[in-house]
Amino acid sequence: MPGGLADAVEIDVHRGVPFAARPDETLLLDLYRPAPASAESPRKSAEPAARRAAVALVPGAQWRTCDRGELARYALDLAERGYVCAVPSYRGSNVAAFPAQIRDLKAAIRWLRAHAADLGVAPGRIGAFGHDAGAHLAVLAALTADDEAFAPQPEVVVDVAERVAIDVSDALAAVVGVAGTYALEHQPETDALVAFLGGDRESAPEAWKQASPSTYLRERAGGGSGRTGVPPLLLLHGEDDDVVPAMASEFFHDRLAENDVPAECVVATGAGHDVHRTQRSFAFGWTEGFFDKHLR
Repeated sequence: MPGGLADAVEIDVHRGVPFAARPDETLLLDLYRPAPASAESPRKSAEPAARRAAVALVPGAQWRTCDRGELARYALDLAERGYVCAVPSYRGSNVAAFPAQIRDLKAAIRWLRAHAADLGVAPGRIGAFGHDAGAHLAVLAALTADDEAFAPQPEVVVDVAERVAIDVSDALAAVVGVAGTYALEHQPETDALVAFLGGDRESAPEAWKQASPSTYLRERAGGGSGRTGVPPLLLLHGEDDDVVPAMASEFFHDRLAENDVPAECVVATGAGHDVHRTQRSFAFGWTEGFFDKHLR
């Protein structure tokens, strides 16, 4: 695993860590880990360190591209509070249509679980945080755990040089979505959605259905069909969002409640689409409290 310099006190930052290999490219993530206790630390002992919870942070730009630096501040702050954080890349709609993006995210989640021992992560306590398209992908991942239709392609690899494939779960234990859209049947055919899904509703109806988190509610809630149930979800939104109306989160929250999925929805007054930046204390405060409750 490549080394890196600590970019914040008590945090080890490793950028450009390979997590999956394609014939033409290697997918990378940025890793943020609480630094181990120093030799002088009174807490250091012969006992193995307790496993930490982990969070995959998913950037969003209307599915077009993925800028790992977008959520670096959130990754640093969560790492300062004891979480191992990963910000993975995924193919944008500028290079591939759905389901490439969800497969890439699931590859990153599986990589975290496969490397849990090396990273000091508890494999059953992995969550996700996403903004915009990243919120949609994080919630979709939560609702489609281990779904073969979205199995990572390319495969997750332990050693990119040797292409050693692994097969582990991509289930999540808690998810926070900020300014996302989750019921595509109620969304207009924007240019961003059409590019992401490879066509409009008439030309790509199956993609619109498969990409909508709402599709999987009745099937997955409470562990339907004997599979993994839906983890707790927190939906955050800005009241004045002019990209994705706050109603998108409020409506989906109602659907979650109807299907007995543990969920919360909080709308920030006077905030727009970038509520995670403009009202950071609001967004991070709710996020930290939610993860402390469900991942610690």
